[in-house]
Formats: sequence, structure tokens, C-alpha cells
Amino acid sequence: MNNDIDITNIRGIVHDLKTPITSIIGFIELLKINTHDQKTTQEFYDIIASESNRLLKMVNDILYASKNSTSGSIEKNKDICNINVEIHKYIKSLSPLAEKSSVSISLNTSSGNVYVSMPEIKVARILTNIIENAIKYNKEKGKVFIDIQDESDQVVVKIKDTGIGISQDEIDKIFNRYYRAKNSQRLGIEGSGLGLAIAKDIVESYNGNIKVHSYPGESTEFIITFPSAQVKI
Repeated sequence: MNNDIDITNIRGIVHDLKTPITSIIGFIELLKINTHDQKTTQEFYDIIASESNRLLKMVNDILYASKNSTSGSIEKNKDICNINVEIHKYIKSLSPLAEKSSVSISLNTSSGNVYVSMPEIKVARILTNIIENAIKYNKEKGKVFIDIQDESDQVVVKIKDTGIGISQDEIDKIFNRYYRAKNSQRLGIEGSGLGLAIAKDIVESYNGNIKVHSYPGESTEFIITFPSAQVKI
């Protein structure tokens, strides 16, 4: 394995770790304000605990991968994820970022359990990356719509924003590693250009897929298809 590949892997790992760390710092800063009621304060502590556990799981996942990889291939974890439960955690973890930009998040999903054939750590990396982008590339007081549909053999998650959009000549490039759209650079939006590439790699490795539709100045919608998991209760 050459140095270029090593550096790429390291940068991808750092990007994955950044989201829960940013969330933890954000909620600690909110707690410092000390103007919240007891219920809200407890919710913040719960989110910090949840994000800390997710961070620990990510580190364990990285260690597992390093021990079980040969010639760059990693043995898949056969775990499943209840996406209807976890999606609420992802939204809460990103709420400080959304509140900072006055962006509201709307979730539409069934009340039951919806399982996908993918470890929670992988689902988190995909959805938090895309929801975070939907917030960052949105307009002030914009909206993010998340829709989850269980379609028997697959689960479809749609994430749509009311943001700045992506030009048609850049649509095919946004999943390339380190590629950053011109408008993100112009507006000074931070990013490594790795998030979408990582999301696409993960979902396709589990026989899912990811598509994007965008209208510059109006909206961007990501459609992620996960393989469904049939779970007997």
C-alpha cells in the first residue's frame, strides 16, 4: 500500500470522527450558557453521552478494520440498524449546527421499526454526512426534509434541502474524493471533500445506491437506498 492511499484513508477517518466531536463541543458550549431548564439540560447530556458512545464505536470500528483488513479489503460486519430509531439521534446531534443557521429539520417516517442490513456505525456515517451538508449548504432560515420509506426489500431515505443547489456540470463530480463545489469555496463553507465520497463507497459496498437531484438556487435532494433487513420480533 503506497503513501497516497495511506494519507487518503487517514483523512477519511479524521473526517468521520469530526462530526461527533463537533456535536459534543457544540452541546458543551450550550450547557455553559446555563439558561436551560432541567429537561433540556438532561437532553443535552443524553446527546453528549450518545455522541461519545458513537465516537467510541467509530474508534473500535477503525481498530477492527485495521486488524481484519488484507490487501485493502475489510471484512463486513453483518449487523443491522433500526433506522427509525437512529435517525432521531443523528438529527439531535446536528441540531446545534442547524440552530446556528436557523435551519429547521422535518422528519417523515413510519412509527414502527425499519431495519436495514448495515451496521449502525455505517448508517451514521452516511446520513450524518448528508444531513450535515443539507444544513451547511442551506439558506438562512432554510429547511431540511427527511423522508424514510420501507419498500419491502429496500429502505429509501430522501434528504432534501432548500439551499444553494449544485450546478449540473458538477453533479457527477461531487462524489469524487476531495472535490468541493465552486459555490462552497466561494461562500467559505468548510469541508474536506470526503464526506460524500465516503457515503457513496459505504452504501455501494452493501449493495445500496445513492443519487442526487439538484436545482441551483432552489434545492438539492439525495436519495439513498439501503438493503432492507427482515427482523423477527
